[in-house]
Amino acid sequence: LGVLALGVAAVAALAFPQCLSAPFSDLDPRIRVNWLDHVSEAQSLFQIIMQDPAQVAARYGTPVLAIILLVLRFRRGDWRRHDVIVGSLMLAAFVVSVWQVRGSVFSISLAIIPLSAWIGDWRRRAETSPSPRVSAKMVAVWLVSVNAIWTGVASAAAVALEDDAPGRDDKKASSSCEAEKAFATLALLPNTNVLAVSNLGSPILAYTGHHAFSGPYHRNVEGNLLTMDAFMGSPAQAKSVVERHGVGLVAFCSGNAETALFARRAPDGFAAALMRGEVPDWLEIMPESRSEPLRIYRVLIPG
Repeated sequence: LGVLALGVAAVAALAFPQCLSAPFSDLDPRIRVNWLDHVSEAQSLFQIIMQDPAQVAARYGTPVLAIILLVLRFRRGDWRRHDVIVGSLMLAAFVVSVWQVRGSVFSISLAIIPLSAWIGDWRRRAETSPSPRVSAKMVAVWLVSVNAIWTGVASAAAVALEDDAPGRDDKKASSSCEAEKAFATLALLPNTNVLAVSNLGSPILAYTGHHAFSGPYHRNVEGNLLTMDAFMGSPAQAKSVVERHGVGLVAFCSGNAETALFARRAPDGFAAALMRGEVPDWLEIMPESRSEPLRIYRVLIPG
């Protein structure tokens, strides 16, 4: 129990150092509900099963296999000190990954230890009792022990499932909105403040000389709230935000998941209006971006 407690504490501290200082405790509820709760690495196993089931194999395949191997070893009474330590850490890491998927980084890494021993056992069998059957089993053990195999299977399954799935085009649009080439037109425009959802904040800073208010950082409270107020507020409220903060351009990707969330949460808001093609009179679309996934609007308000 002492080893298990130590393992839980160590893995939790490594995976979630913010738990020690609890910076999320005073996070604005709007940011938590409309952004943090939808960040992929902070999703639980149950949310992953509902939203992206193909990723379950990539995130949990090798850890589950490693835990099964350790349980079978313990049931046979083959208890060794290092097995107990590894097993405790594995269990702790897996519990963390069930809570938030980013914990799988540690459970996958720890799974290498028992899986390597399993591969070693079968290699010895293949050397001492060579046969096609034993060799085939050894190859199978190798394959199921490599997390890249599970990830490849999950990716192939995701592609197969999404071929005819609703929203497939939106996902492609979201991905293309974050590619460097999507920001080529924006990069050519005179530098100014750009209003965009947080998913687009980092690419704007990386690929252009413009300024962005919002980004995928939980400590950027003021900037993220400003963006939410603009996109989830009415077009008139968005205009007020634009005027107060000197916004020169609005970058909008209708296929982006964050944009779609804002539109669903505020069907009468600014984001929802742009999704419907309703452009207020204080904006004009840049003609060269009209047919692009990332649409760029020039602000017509003086100053």
